[in-house]
Amino acid sequence: MTNVDAMMSDGVTTAAAARDDGARVTVTVCARCYRENEKARIVAALLANSSLLVVSGPGMGKTTLARFVAEELREGGFRVAVVAPRTGKQFLVELAEQLGLLSASLDSKTPTSMQLQSLIADDLRKHTAFLLFDDAHRLPVSVRAWLEELLTAGCNLALFATHPPKRDVFLKLGRIELKPLDRRPIRELMAEAARELGLDLAPSKLSQLAERCGGNPMLARRAAREEHLGLDETAPDHTDWIDGTPLLIAGLMIFAVLRFIGRGLHSTDLYLLGGVLTVAVGVMRVLIMSLPRATNRIGQ
Repeated sequence: MTNVDAMMSDGVTTAAAARDDGARVTVTVCARCYRENEKARIVAALLANSSLLVVSGPGMGKTTLARFVAEELREGGFRVAVVAPRTGKQFLVELAEQLGLLSASLDSKTPTSMQLQSLIADDLRKHTAFLLFDDAHRLPVSVRAWLEELLTAGCNLALFATHPPKRDVFLKLGRIELKPLDRRPIRELMAEAARELGLDLAPSKLSQLAERCGGNPMLARRAAREEHLGLDETAPDHTDWIDGTPLLIAGLMIFAVLRFIGRGLHSTDLYLLGGVLTVAVGVMRVLIMSLPRATNRIGQ
């Protein structure tokens, strides 16, 4: 595979790698994209022979990020294949074609899936190549088992998946989770999408539309298209959880004060009512906190 020296400086990753022909290649990750840090980490990890799993919710920019990673590696002179799940063996055919294996190694007869897997695996053991799999959560179990074999053989893989299952190859890869984008890049995305449609959005309108996106690039572009079409605003697709703990604490304080007032006024009814409500709110809080809840980590 590759022999790599990597270092970080001012947020820019520079990796020096040796190709199969002995040439020394320096790859500096500084391309203009909205996820430069994530791209730098993925490229540096792949050049260091560390395969990765990139996870997020839908529309967070995994496909675009995979394209930037592939471009950066190709500029360094490396072979890169970027594929997504296909029906039947078309997935393997496309993978072999991008690696340049079909025309050189096969006759006119179409190979079987097993032959394609063996052909690709043999080539990857002899020559350096980086495989990027988009929508990896849709890969069938048989392909994922094959990827586990490639991983064991030391091949360089990057899987981009939406909420992947907790099993097989997905558990064996280091994970990078794509977080929602900040408001500034979201506004820039919407402004760019709007300009492509011939629409000029004011900064105030961009800020208003950004509230509906929740840091999701796909929703940002969709918001610009909806504005261009003059569609009515709808509820946001993203979900923001509200912490109700301060409200519970405020309720406990109010009922505790109610008890003190009842005691000061020598009102037994008011004193007992405040005590009962205080205990009720406290028990409710304990019950709510003990309920099983879904994790807020993407992909888990």
